[in-house]
Amino acid sequence: MIGNLWNDLRYGVRMLSKSPIFTTVAVVTLTLGIGANTVIFSLVNALLFRPLPAVHEPDQLTYLSGSHSYPDYEYFRDHNEVFSGLLAQGGTTSLNLNTGVEPELVVGELVTANFFSVLGVPPAMGRAFLPEEDRQPGAHPVAVLSYGLWQRRFGSDGDIVGKTVQLNGLSFTIVGVMPQGFAFPTNEELWTPLYTEYPPRPRGQAAVGNPALVGLLRREVSLDQASAEFATFAKHLAEAYPATNKQFNAAQVEPLIVTFTPTPLRGTLWTMLAFCVGVLLIACVNVMNMQFARATLRGKELAIRSSLGARLAPAITRGRTKPGEAYA
Repeated sequence: MIGNLWNDLRYGVRMLSKSPIFTTVAVVTLTLGIGANTVIFSLVNALLFRPLPAVHEPDQLTYLSGSHSYPDYEYFRDHNEVFSGLLAQGGTTSLNLNTGVEPELVVGELVTANFFSVLGVPPAMGRAFLPEEDRQPGAHPVAVLSYGLWQRRFGSDGDIVGKTVQLNGLSFTIVGVMPQGFAFPTNEELWTPLYTEYPPRPRGQAAVGNPALVGLLRREVSLDQASAEFATFAKHLAEAYPATNKQFNAAQVEPLIVTFTPTPLRGTLWTMLAFCVGVLLIACVNVMNMQFARATLRGKELAIRSSLGARLAPAITRGRTKPGEAYA
């Protein structure tokens, strides 16, 4: 077996060395086609298909498009039948962290109390937020640190849980530290309860802020089913509270990983990938045509060799030649 492969390899190398121009053109053509596809696919994979960082069931996480208030979130959370959990995020913000030494700006995120449980990631130290810590503004100023911030700013202090820090001039108690590598969705360093920033308002009054909603879709539920249910919810709220919800009469449920990349960029990436695949196909066809052209030019020579009894491929001889026989 190995001997046969070696004979085939020697024959291929010999034939390529006899036609350096053809070999160079074929190699360059395929290299350009394969290289372009590799670069573009790596980019598409990184931006559209990369896994979410350190979360449980990342393929089931979805995003509810549209602009929804905190009361909308509570209504969706308590009435839906398509999610096993629904969380809200207030968006990243810069927080002035003061630990008694030189202050610094860190990237913080305002989240609901069920944020870590929906994502399925418990803290490495301490605990996550309690439900009552996300119900009354200012009553429970608590924070959870990222692993990186805990290492960098607090020197991996094993007794960090229970200590207080200053965030934007207010005292917060550290209740937990997340595992290494967790940062959702990007580079957050610290989390605080969302209620502090987005307290509910009576229906009919303008809502404060529009948190992003992320749901953990049940395995037996499709995206279309989830979208239909939330479109119904949004329509109901628009009819019941036209002053605040009239313009929010639809909600599309999308895979969360797709929403990380802006829609215009997604289209551009798919177009570039399709173009590069076309270039690779053209390159392969060109090399195949060159092979056919070579075979046509050598047709007369090969016919003469065949009539004289020569075997035309090393794969046929399998390393065994007879007197008067030769490779093509």
